[in-house]
Amino acid sequence: MNRLLRGPDGRHWQEAIGHVDEEVKQWVVELTAAVQDPDTGRWTADPHGERITVTGVPDRAGYTEVSADPFHEPCIAHLHRLVTELVDDFEQQVGAPHPHATDLAHALEDVAMRTEQLRRRPRHPPPRRGRR
Repeated sequence: MNRLLRGPDGRHWQEAIGHVDEEVKQWVVELTAAVQDPDTGRWTADPHGERITVTGVPDRAGYTEVSADPFHEPCIAHLHRLVTELVDDFEQQVGAPHPHATDLAHALEDVAMRTEQLRRRPRHPPPRRGRR
C-alpha cells in the first residue's frame, strides 16, 4: 500500500513507488494529490489530482506520513468530532476561523498515525540481546 503524506504546505499526497533518476543520480518519488472523504475520513489519491516529483526521501523533505484511515480508531474519531465542534463553534461566535485550526488538524493526524504505527508493531517483539 502506498503511503499518504502531508506536505510542508499542509496539502496531502499519495506516494508512488520511488526510483533512482539516472539523470540527476538521486532517488525521486512521484506524489499524487490526495483527497479526504468527508464522511469516512479516508484519504485516497485523486485520479485527476496534481502530480509532483520529490527528489530524495520525502520524509527528509518535510513530508510527514499520515494515516490513510485516521478514524479507524473510535477514540480518534470521537476526538476529531469534538475538536471539529469546538473549532466550528469558535468560528460561529467570533466570525473568523480559529487561529490554530490547521495546527489542531495536523496534531490529530499525527495522533492517528501514532496509533496506526502502534497497531502495526509486532505484539511480541523478539527478546533483546545484551547485558542484563
